[in-house]
Amino acid sequence: MFLWAAGCGGGCSGSSGGGGGEPVDPGPEGSASSGGAGAGEVRDEGPPPDPGPPPVLRVAGAPDAHSRAVELRVENHGTEEASLASAVTVQRLDGEAWVDRARLELRFSCTDPVTDCVTLAPGAVYLPPPWLGMVGDAQCDCDRCAPAEPGTYRFVVRSCGGAHAVESEPFTR
Repeated sequence: MFLWAAGCGGGCSGSSGGGGGEPVDPGPEGSASSGGAGAGEVRDEGPPPDPGPPPVLRVAGAPDAHSRAVELRVENHGTEEASLASAVTVQRLDGEAWVDRARLELRFSCTDPVTDCVTLAPGAVYLPPPWLGMVGDAQCDCDRCAPAEPGTYRFVVRSCGGAHAVESEPFTR
């Protein structure tokens, strides 16, 4: 059984969150004149917003009835390539809030090197190694892992720059 979400689940505002600060007005020398940054200081405004529209993805989690593993499936339903961050977050529902519990990587096998981002062609499907139902290195062999608590979970896939996020439908394990 596949559960899924298409489009962006709350993370497609085009900003990477946090924000709230006033724009910096460069002074006559091009230095920042507000917000406490002086001449010669570089102000970290966070990652730049992702260019273009959010990716049109279907992200699905399919628990295996015979093991703790949950298959992750990422499909590009858009007409453009999707540039995705390799890091995938596994979140658990705690009350009314989603809490990060584990991290997976978009890679074809546990022996493949992990890159920062992967590109998914239109119509393509990415099937990385499954989530093993563990916290720690939740995807491959792990010496210091513990089983994740039973509960409601979801996968969160982000665009490479982090401005857009797509969540799977919640699943129980």
